[in-house]
Amino acid sequence: MLARMPRMTIAEIEALMDQSFPDWRNFSSIIALGEQDITLRMPFRKQLLRAGGTISGPALMALADTAAYFVTLAHAGPVPSAATANLDIHFLSRPKPADITATATMLRLGRRLAVSKVDLMSDEQLVAHATVTYALPSS
Repeated sequence: MLARMPRMTIAEIEALMDQSFPDWRNFSSIIALGEQDITLRMPFRKQLLRAGGTISGPALMALADTAAYFVTLAHAGPVPSAATANLDIHFLSRPKPADITATATMLRLGRRLAVSKVDLMSDEQLVAHATVTYALPSS
């Protein structure tokens, strides 16, 4: 398990995102930052639904990727050019039309790659699990 404390605070991550990706707040918000993890909330919007009244897979993948990006920033520092190298997601159950929370946990932070796991919850039920790898820019 990673033994480092986060290098960035919630306020610092938000400021970096406001500067680099000004529309990010339309999608999700950071609700907690722990020693190894970060939690985001994606508020429910009708535009996220697919046929059958469930949250769409692409919306869940975007939330997992965003949470992994934010936990990468928290631990690697301000590297807005970090890029998704791999995202593997397992959809476990149909999420209800409600807010979704994502908790990303840093598993390994190297010089070139950051690997995290992300659990997505709806009404306290695990609805998806992802592992995400971010490529870090050369120093």
